[in-house]
Amino acid sequence: MDGPQKPSDERPGASGEHSTQPMSPPRGLAAARKAAHLLTEGVRGLLISPGQVLACVSSLAVATCLVTLFGSFGSVAVDALERAGNRAHVIIYLKEQVPSDRVNELMKTIRGRPDVNDVRYLSAGEDRARNAALLPRDLAASLPPGEIPGQHCIEVGFGDASGGAPDVVGLTAFLKKIEDVDVVAEPPVGAARIRAAAAAVRFGRLALSLLAGLLLLSTIFFVVGTLTRTMERRRDEMNILRLIGATDAFLKAPLYIQGIAQGALGVLAGAIAGVFIVSAANSWLATELAVSIRLPTGQGLLVPLALLAGAGVGGLGAFIATSRRLP
Repeated sequence: MDGPQKPSDERPGASGEHSTQPMSPPRGLAAARKAAHLLTEGVRGLLISPGQVLACVSSLAVATCLVTLFGSFGSVAVDALERAGNRAHVIIYLKEQVPSDRVNELMKTIRGRPDVNDVRYLSAGEDRARNAALLPRDLAASLPPGEIPGQHCIEVGFGDASGGAPDVVGLTAFLKKIEDVDVVAEPPVGAARIRAAAAAVRFGRLALSLLAGLLLLSTIFFVVGTLTRTMERRRDEMNILRLIGATDAFLKAPLYIQGIAQGALGVLAGAIAGVFIVSAANSWLATELAVSIRLPTGQGLLVPLALLAGAGVGGLGAFIATSRRLP
């Protein structure tokens, strides 16, 4: 008789050949590979028609540069006119022998008028310093201090406290009748006219900005054109991908990436060019004309706003291009 047999330590699957099944990559790795593939295909689409892509980016840059310039120059023009309107004033030059108590009495009388917003006394030295500041720097530096005129005066600023336009003519006629007044320097134009000019400039800035914005929107068709050309060149490839089960989203993703890249590059380049021109204009105003007004550049929000606008233009162009042209 055979002896007791040893228990077999074979386990199911322990003997024989092991079954080999391909291990699928982790979901995160697969998603990363897919995203990298779509990004690569989107960038590759930029090289299919480089001339057309360059024309599209250039058109976006020009339109964005115009929007930046219109907004910047229009803003500073409106601001300057509004400040001029708020600061429209009459300067009352007093005779040299007018005592201080008489000056205070005159200021109290003028301040009591409803269309007067501010009354300020300037000594002869302060008036001379203000006149020197109005001259070009090189001319003011070449003149002796005594050559620049200065006379003690009262500066009257206008407001709209009465609910209407200030009566510049009436106030000027009233001041000229005062015995202690030497000369009344009237403003070249009234505050109401300056504010009307500011309103006109504001409207012009809005109209020009709208035109530039329409030009920027019209460049969407350049994006559509480049994406249509890309789809025509890759139609066979897209048909094969469709046969093996590619979804619409998979086919559209590289086109959206290409459109957004074109839009972001064009708008960002135009915004940077506009800011460069504005900065050069600011430097010229400061060095050549000694003007303290600075054109706004908005550099802090430049990059994010340009990227958002460019992505919006490119995404809209990709939506139009892919809505009916996929295989």
